[in-house]
Amino acid sequence: MPLSEVFLTGLYIAGFGFLGGVLAVCYKSKCSKVSCCGFEIVRDVAGEEKLDEIEIETRPSTEQRIRRDSITTEP
Repeated sequence: MPLSEVFLTGLYIAGFGFLGGVLAVCYKSKCSKVSCCGFEIVRDVAGEEKLDEIEIETRPSTEQRIRRDSITTEP
């Protein structure tokens, strides 16, 4: 029974979505050393947290973005 293109496309999308979700959970984890299937990853969790905090602090708030967009769109 051949699989339809729509089914295969849906299967690919689901697979990549699952993989993206796993990677997002791995990024948010506080583990500094991870070993799986012969691969080992050592990362600086404290440094990543500092970078995330800096990014959040420097990101403009929604109110600032709305104000900025309304100023630039006025004639």
